[in-house]
Amino acid sequence: MNMLLILKAGFLGFALSVGAQMLVFFLGGTFLGVAKQRFIKVFALAGIVSFLMVYAFLHYKVGVTQDTVPAEALLFLSGCVGGWLAGVIAGLTNLRRLLLSFLR
Repeated sequence: MNMLLILKAGFLGFALSVGAQMLVFFLGGTFLGVAKQRFIKVFALAGIVSFLMVYAFLHYKVGVTQDTVPAEALLFLSGCVGGWLAGVIAGLTNLRRLLLSFLR
């Protein structure tokens, strides 16, 4: 089992997840003027957007480019989804103050 591939994929999933969450909160606070009381609704939207970004990345990486061996593709998929889940949990717990600062 290639642990480096799992760690790389986990970091990519985490970075995509947290980046999408910060982008959604920034856009929601700056352009839409969403209040801080709507944290859970905006976070649910950020989670959905981050999932779609990770899915699109995985579709491109595994399906379109096909530069990975099928056995490694499953490891990459599991690492990336695990990183996405870690990013969602981190956004809900540790990054809550930072995300709230983007809202009005």
